[in-house]
Formats: sequence, C-alpha cells, structure tokens
Amino acid sequence: MIPFKNKIINSLLITASLFQPGISLAQPKAERPNIIFVLVDDLRWDAMGFTGQYPFLKTPNIDRLRAEGIHFQNAYCTHSLCAPSRATILTGMFPQTNGVSTNQEGREYNPDKTPSFAQILQENKYKTGFIGKWHMAESNSPRKGFDYWCSFSGQGNYNGNDLNINGKIVRNEGYVTDELNKYALEFIAGNVDKPFCLYLSHKAVHQPFTPPERDSELYANDLVPEPAGWSDNMENKPAWQRVEANMEQRLRIRDKDLNQNHPLKTRKFGPWPAKTGKGEQKNYLRCISAVDDGLGEIYNLLRKKGILDNTVIVFAGDNGFFHGEHGKGDKRLAYNESMRIPLVMRYPKAAKAGQSVTEMVLNADIAPTFLDFAGIKIPEQMQGKSVIPLLKGQNEGWRKSFLFTYWPDLIYFIPRITAIRTEKYLYSATPDLKDMDELYDEQKDPAELNNLAQNPEFSAIRDKLKKELEQLKKETGYRDEVPRPDPEPVLNVKKGKLLSLDFNDELFNGPAEKGMILNRVKRIAENANVCGSFPDGASAVIANKPDFDPSLGTFTVDCIVKPDSPDGVIASAGSQKDGWAIFVENGIPGFVVSHGGHLQFVDGVAKITGKWSHLVAVIENYNNVIRLFADGKLLGQRQMLSPVQPISIKAGDIVLGQDAGDQIDPKVISKSKFVGLIKHFSIYRGKKTEAEFIKQSFPTTE
Repeated sequence: MIPFKNKIINSLLITASLFQPGISLAQPKAERPNIIFVLVDDLRWDAMGFTGQYPFLKTPNIDRLRAEGIHFQNAYCTHSLCAPSRATILTGMFPQTNGVSTNQEGREYNPDKTPSFAQILQENKYKTGFIGKWHMAESNSPRKGFDYWCSFSGQGNYNGNDLNINGKIVRNEGYVTDELNKYALEFIAGNVDKPFCLYLSHKAVHQPFTPPERDSELYANDLVPEPAGWSDNMENKPAWQRVEANMEQRLRIRDKDLNQNHPLKTRKFGPWPAKTGKGEQKNYLRCISAVDDGLGEIYNLLRKKGILDNTVIVFAGDNGFFHGEHGKGDKRLAYNESMRIPLVMRYPKAAKAGQSVTEMVLNADIAPTFLDFAGIKIPEQMQGKSVIPLLKGQNEGWRKSFLFTYWPDLIYFIPRITAIRTEKYLYSATPDLKDMDELYDEQKDPAELNNLAQNPEFSAIRDKLKKELEQLKKETGYRDEVPRPDPEPVLNVKKGKLLSLDFNDELFNGPAEKGMILNRVKRIAENANVCGSFPDGASAVIANKPDFDPSLGTFTVDCIVKPDSPDGVIASAGSQKDGWAIFVENGIPGFVVSHGGHLQFVDGVAKITGKWSHLVAVIENYNNVIRLFADGKLLGQRQMLSPVQPISIKAGDIVLGQDAGDQIDPKVISKSKFVGLIKHFSIYRGKKTEAEFIKQSFPTTE
C-alpha cells in the first residue's frame, strides 16, 4: 500500500493541475489497445458458469473470455454498494477520497478534482463511450469524459426506459440488457478505426430479478446448491447482526424504538429451498443469460472487424450479493458474499490464455490498469494499482491486505464498518457500537461461520490486525464522516428569515394579513407576554409559499412553546410522502422528516411538558442531516437516507397545533393534537442565520 499524500488527505479535493496525464507510450500510438469494460450490477464472484458454484448455470461467452484470458480469483470491492463501488472503479480512489460513500445521498465524484479513467483516456485521444447504469446523483445527463453517452436515471427499469442519448431523451420500450447491448455494438462499429474505450454498465442482475421472456423458464428443473453460510445461526455474531426488522420497521427510523421493536434473536432457519434457491435466486441467475448473450455479440463483432486481439475486454461486478448466507440478502457487509467480485480479463498481448491470478486485486485497480494498458502515466492520486505486473508474474511489493468500509445507508441498523482483509484473515469492527468484533480464518472457514474474535487463542492475531487496520485507514485517508465531493451549490432562493410569527406582536390582531387562518386559537396574556393558546383540536394554518420549500439549502424551523399535554404535533407541513413535523411525545420533544415513505426521527430525552422551551429543528440538505435543539443545546442528529424533496403545493401549508392533514406519521405522531401555548414561530434559511439564531438568548416567558 502506497502511503497517501498528507496534503491530499487534508483536502480530499485534488486540483486539476495535479493530473497532467500526458502520453508516455510504451508502444506506438496506433497500437494502443481498445478497452471494453462490461460491469454487471450485484453479480457475485461465483455466479459464472466456469466457477462450478451452480452446476446448471450456462454462461458460454463469459466462460470463453476466461478460457482465453485471465481470472482474478481474489477480486474485491472496497465498499459493497453500487455508487461507491462505481465511483472507485472510475477514479481508482477509495470512497473516502472521491467522496462517494453512500448510495442514497445523491453523491457523485467531482470530475474536476477526482477525474475518471475515461476523462484521462479522452484527453489522450481515445474515443470514449458510456452506456447503461450510472447511479450517481440519479440524473441521466451526460457526464464529463465521454464522447458518447446513453443512460437512464437511477436504477432504471428492466422493460421500458427514458434514455438520455447524448443529451436527447429517447423512449426505449425494449428489455434493457438487450437494448444496451445494441447501443454498445453501434458504438464499437462506429469507432473501429481509432482507439476507443467503452464502458457498458448493465442494470442486470439487480433486483427485482427480471429475465427476458425467452429465459423465463431456464433451469426450471435444476436444484440450487445450499450455501455453507445458510446454516449460520448467528449465535457468535455481533448483536446488531441479529436484529430482525420487517419493511414497516425499516421505513420508520427511530433509535428509541430499536430495542423495543427489534428483539435480538438467534436465527432460525428452515430447509434450503433447493428447487428455487433463496429470494428468486433462479431469476437472478436467469438475468445473467442476456448479459452473456450480449458479451458474445460484442466478441463476434470485434473478431469480424479484426480488432479482437487488440482489445482489452474486462468483465466485472460492482459488488457481491447474499442469497441467504448468514440470513442475509443484499450486500453491504464485510463477508465474502458481499466483498468479493467477479473479474475476468482478455488481452492476449499481455496475458496467456487460461491464466489465473491469486493475489488480492481491488475495484480501485481497474482505472490505473486501463491507463497502464494505454501507455498513460497513472496519476499520483489514484490509490489503486495496475495489475499488469501480476500478469507477468511480478508480485513483489503487491498488497497483502486492504481496507473495506461501509457508512450507514438506507438500512439504519447496519452501522459504520471498517474491516481488514488479508490473505488468511478477515477482521471487522463497528467503530460506533460497543459490540462484538468479527475475526475469521478465511483459509479454514471461507463460509465465515466461526467468529474467533473472542477466542483467547487468537487475541494476538486480533490485536495485530486491529493495529494494521488503523494503519490502512491512515494510508488511505479514511474519515469517520466523508465530506461531500462538491461545494454546496449557490441557490437562487430567498435566505434569512422566511417567516416570523409572534403572538405578542400588536399587528397580530389581523392574522389574515399574514396569510394565516386561525381555528379556535386565542391570544392570551401570560407573565406580560401574549401567547397563542391552543386547546385540543385548535390549529393555525399558514398558506404555502415557494419560500417554504424545505428541500433547498439549510432549512430551520423554530418555536417557543409550552406544552400542557404530553403528546401533540406542534408544527407540521406535508405528508408521509414528503414532509416534516415538530412534536412532543410522552412530554419529550422530537423532530421527524418524511420522504418517499421513509420516516426519520430525532428525539430528545428530557420532558418539557408544563414549561417553556425553545425548540429548533434543522434540515441541512447539502449534508443530508437533520438536527434538533432545545434551549440552545443539541438533542440529537441523524444522517438522512436521502435528500428531502419539495413538498407538493397541495400539502405545503404549515399547520400549527396538529398534523398538516395528510398524516405524516398516521400510526403514532399524527394522532395527537398539541395542547398548550405557542409564543413564537419562525422559519429561516441559511447556515449563518441558523448558527446566529441558536446562539441568541431568548427572553423567558416565565
């Protein structure tokens, strides 16, 4: 592992002047190889016919690629999620360096500061094309570094997509794998007279596993082998690994409910469903067939055009996928099924047919390898390494370990993870939890069933790996919280005070002039202060304005309140689809935001019933963080799973005293109406205003 430059660690923003690729060719320019990179979504390292893991699985073209090329038997991703892995593949940098550490926050690497291999190849006269799933920042707009662009938004659909083709939206109703292959063939056919780089990024085999009609009955009578990890009862795993949560609980993200609603259980597993596999596993495998068909068409076109042997073909997956091992689905975790990826390469000018590489290679190695093949100097900031020396049997100085990471994303009970993988061991820890670590002997226990972390006989090994893990974190510029890649955008919206209502205001006698409708709210005097009195069922409705959009910049809601009852919504706007609410529950203040059906809470700990309290709720959209303050003190904060969205015009009115009407949390919070006094209610936008506001000393009403 090459130590990372301190000045780059400090900034994580590398100026364009640091990478001046220049062409340093080891061969004449005309002989530079073409590069075709085929990426499959969520494809396991063993889900290829030649591995033998699934005896019935037929992938003749992938198998041919392997037979004529190289199989990297120990290939890994450094972070097992789509966007982080894709950013690492493109930039050759770890997530903490390129800034793409999660899927849900709309992050994307900054092409001006952490350039992709495509940008560098393009600057060195390669014709570059991207076709398929991008998945960063959700947009399908063309990105820097690609002469040809064809992509859909977000995850896309298996059937029917709006494709952005070089800036023009084209509706395509076909099966996505086949359609992307067609565009790939067109790009290749149009660029045979120049060195080109094609990045073909499939939606397959991502959920929902949907094969084309022609493959819907493949393997109907075959049995799916039971994986060794299926029988893991999780007894010697960390407590958080044994949390069970249904979909409703996953949509309601609240720390105080964790122990109450998610009892820790020893896993109970039934017989392996051999006829179907776990979680529509056969459809997962069937989806590979169309990918393989397309690879065969690409192979045949290259041969027909006479450029097959002058083309580097790389076939890979972005991350692994669980099929019931350890009771898991999806990926994310530091286990083999999640971390390992398929990686096959064909280029007869550099490697012998049928060759195998056993050294540990990473998705971060793909970008520098492509540049090395093209004869281009590898930029210093790339943290991966070219694998070309391994093809020549030169492994001196090659990595003996690597850092695997995970930052919380979507599934809230999966904590931050840091892990070290060596040739023999895997050690995994959760820095934010006081929980059991994990240690596995990968040579004796590749299914990772026997956790050795608490075994006294392995204490010396565990301590050594912990120390090496910390060293890897330093070398790679690891951060507990990864800064976003881009500066906060300058928004053309009103900043500062957007709304200020004070029931002590003499002008308040004309509420209609302030765009507010009162329902049973009365002005009363308390200790020389005039307050709004809210009996049960009273409300004040403030008409929606574009200024009240909570999705822009830093959005701050504050109020000075005195609850008389333990439960009730103080202020709210929106619905369970998109909205927010400040409330008290059992006398304790809380703040909730909703988006896309997800509810995310920040709760206080001390009761405020019967006394005045100044509550401030903050939505910091750029960093996707919500915070709740009471009387100038931070009660808590939460990293949101995805950015807050604008509230619809119909649901955008702000309501004081109860739920906005469209039921932000219909089962719990929305049921209760606020009973008590409200002295002041304001909305602000902007970080500076927020900071100044919280520091102010508000006059007591006692």
